[in-house]
Amino acid sequence: MKRVYIIITALIALCSASQAQVSGMNLGYCMGYMGDNPSSMVSTTKGDQVSAAIFVPADQMAPFVGNHIDEIRVGLASKLNVLEVKVWLRSELDGENLAEGTLSEGLQKEWNTIALDEPYNITEETPGLYIGYTYTQKGTSKAIAVIELPQPNALFLKLGTEAEWEDRSAEGALSLEAMVYGDNLPKYNLTLLSVTTDPVFIVDKQTLNVKAMVRNSATVTITGFDAVCQVDGSDETYPVHLDQTLAYNEFVEVSFTITPTAITSNDPSTRTLTLTIDNLTEGTDEAMSDNTLTTDFQVVMHDFTRVPLLEEFTTEKCTNCPRVGSYMHALAESEQFGGKVNIVEHHAGYYTDQFTIQADTQWEWFYDNVYAPAIMLDRRGDYGDASGTAIFNPGSQNELNGFVQKELLKPAFVCLNIEAQPDEANYQITVKVTGERSKPDFTVYPARITVMLVEGGLVSKNQAGYNGDYPHLNIGRRVNAIWGDVIEWDGDSYTYECTLAYSPSYKKENLGILAFIHDGDTDRKDKLAWEVANSAYTNELNFNTATGISNSFANQLPAERYYNAAGQQVDELKPGLNIVRSRDGRVRKTMQK
Repeated sequence: MKRVYIIITALIALCSASQAQVSGMNLGYCMGYMGDNPSSMVSTTKGDQVSAAIFVPADQMAPFVGNHIDEIRVGLASKLNVLEVKVWLRSELDGENLAEGTLSEGLQKEWNTIALDEPYNITEETPGLYIGYTYTQKGTSKAIAVIELPQPNALFLKLGTEAEWEDRSAEGALSLEAMVYGDNLPKYNLTLLSVTTDPVFIVDKQTLNVKAMVRNSATVTITGFDAVCQVDGSDETYPVHLDQTLAYNEFVEVSFTITPTAITSNDPSTRTLTLTIDNLTEGTDEAMSDNTLTTDFQVVMHDFTRVPLLEEFTTEKCTNCPRVGSYMHALAESEQFGGKVNIVEHHAGYYTDQFTIQADTQWEWFYDNVYAPAIMLDRRGDYGDASGTAIFNPGSQNELNGFVQKELLKPAFVCLNIEAQPDEANYQITVKVTGERSKPDFTVYPARITVMLVEGGLVSKNQAGYNGDYPHLNIGRRVNAIWGDVIEWDGDSYTYECTLAYSPSYKKENLGILAFIHDGDTDRKDKLAWEVANSAYTNELNFNTATGISNSFANQLPAERYYNAAGQQVDELKPGLNIVRSRDGRVRKTMQK
């Protein structure tokens, strides 16, 4: 989440470097932010009553003892079909109103401040409070406003007069605040809004990145605090001091790294991190009950080097393709990325050309609207131009490089080792890919493997938008299965074999094998379900060393062929060191006097 600061209008002046003069404080979870209406939070019944609320537990009410709630601010995403809004305080969602107020005229598609008929005094006996509103609608209304900041107790809904209350706090926070006034407003109170970690902790690397959203919920400006982490409730703690200045109602995302040395194995494979905000520089937090949250993460012993996969949709008829092609060439040839990323061209997206194969056009399925040039980076939606696809058109070299650098930093939980054995007589290559996984569920669906024969070094004289010979990168020539084959595991290891045919017209020295392991839903309903977990490439195809040759042409070859020490073929054994290659591919060295 981006760093955002929201300061309500009640923060009117500063009387010192550390304390704000606050006439009133907002009690809620949205920090004064006006949200949108989610499509799942709508009632369509004419005359229905729709209710929404938040809950503030009693221990979070305690710092406000001696003050009073005078009004409630309601954010409306729409005023269409809303007849009136009644605000209320309750100790139970369906209980009696402890205080209430109504607004029927002047409703706005924005914040609406509604005064309570009588102020509600907060005492030591005040229970946890549900703060909510109910509106009557003439017809379908999209009034409920929610921000994308899920927190416990932040959103309860009753979508209809006869409906049941639902806790929807996992979906966001209601745009609703009670305004507290008085002479005893709390001075020191940080609130922990959210916490996340790396989804996977790698024992061999011993670092875990943590992100947290923290809000100052009291009047004194805080200049620092401790973030204290524990794993699985152990006694060992990992404190980090954060010098962060937060005035009243400001909130910020902080990031830090811990080294949880207590984790030495992946048993159990899922752990729980507890984060507590404590030790405020300015004073003791007056409401520690909102300072602690937990989050789960997985544990693996090790990972593998990630080699991102760049798939480029391009054709000779595409006038804009040389621009992106130049990015790909520069990236592949750079010191920073050369040899660290695999690239393949799919000749589709804008008509087809002489290099198009069936897989290229079939993979147009990944698009929303087909175009070229277009890129997929590990088939991840993070970079996609359109919602629901992984396809994008890089705007600059720096943008593409930045995306690749981001992908390089991600761990990989599967590896690939490629062996290729050509059968030159039958124009085919047997490919064996082996490897292992360090995380059994590194994909959502059963992991698949795609193996491609690619050819580089090809030059085109017909490229639109380019004068002269246009150099291509690796062009896809053959593929084992358009949507990949499901991997069969032997524990955490696998061996996969396939045979790819090749044409005599291909230049053997330019051929290579590209393999990548990826996710994939069987019915192909989700274009973002096909993320690439890792990829590998080899151009060590060992041509002229094929075994198992059995056709008539092969049988006409001499029983033995001779080479000097420099590898040059000779007619007969020469004085000195000779290399002898037999018809079946075996090689031996011999000295000739």
